[in-house]
Amino acid sequence: MTQWSIALVLVLGLLGMSQAQESKTDQPKPKDPPKEVPKVDPYKLPDPDAKEWKKQADGLETWDVKVGEGDEIKKSETVNIHYTGWLLDGTIFDSSRKRDKIASFPLDRLIKGWQVGIPGMKPGGVRRLKIPYQLAYGEDGKPPTIPAKAMLIFEIELFGDPFKMPDVKHKDWKKLDNGIRTWDVKLGDGEVVKPGATVTIHYTGWNQKGVVFDSSKKGRGEPITFPLGNLIKGWQLAVPGMKIGGIRRLELPPEFAYGPQGAGADIPPNATLIFEIEVKGTK
Repeated sequence: MTQWSIALVLVLGLLGMSQAQESKTDQPKPKDPPKEVPKVDPYKLPDPDAKEWKKQADGLETWDVKVGEGDEIKKSETVNIHYTGWLLDGTIFDSSRKRDKIASFPLDRLIKGWQVGIPGMKPGGVRRLKIPYQLAYGEDGKPPTIPAKAMLIFEIELFGDPFKMPDVKHKDWKKLDNGIRTWDVKLGDGEVVKPGATVTIHYTGWNQKGVVFDSSKKGRGEPITFPLGNLIKGWQLAVPGMKIGGIRRLELPPEFAYGPQGAGADIPPNATLIFEIEVKGTK
């Protein structure tokens, strides 16, 4: 075999190896099997020594597992919550989840640790509290379930009151050029509502006294479908631009609502109205 033929064989061999390597490289990589999402045990004691705990006043410690959205709970309000309470040995002494019923309490009637630790939470939020005995049941405890000088751990999930009027002085209101004010509590991630569209929504409306005059969540309990063009001017102007899944609050001056004539006993003449609107669909 000549030198040229030997060289040609080597070149062809190298090309073949290169193409084989490229073909292997071009092959799609096998996908990793989907990772299993670990199940969260709602009755397992949160780690008392976890780094997420943050010290507050008077020895109280908090751990925000999930930050909610909307209005912050204030000190004197009634809260709607699910909760579980543990002793440090992991014993559950009380849980609304085991009863499968949301609990409602005025904050000022509860133990000091809750009065201090819950305000500032927002609906949808989950907060853990590690409460020293001085802010819980004191030196005597609460026999037979809570021993003397017991530190307690709670996990609390806060639910909003859908019929409580939004705070008209809240900093998140934005005034539009036409005088309407809007507050986007939650930005949606679906299709954008266009002017003149037909929308499927949940809504609640309040007058200036905080009275609910209409709500899709009361009685019917199901979203309503409307052509925007058939509704009051304020909705026609302020709902477009929302996305499916979004929640927007509106404060409508009378000229964008029911004007000098009003509408029934709960909407007097020249009434400014508040609405909360959740978009479920649009077409």
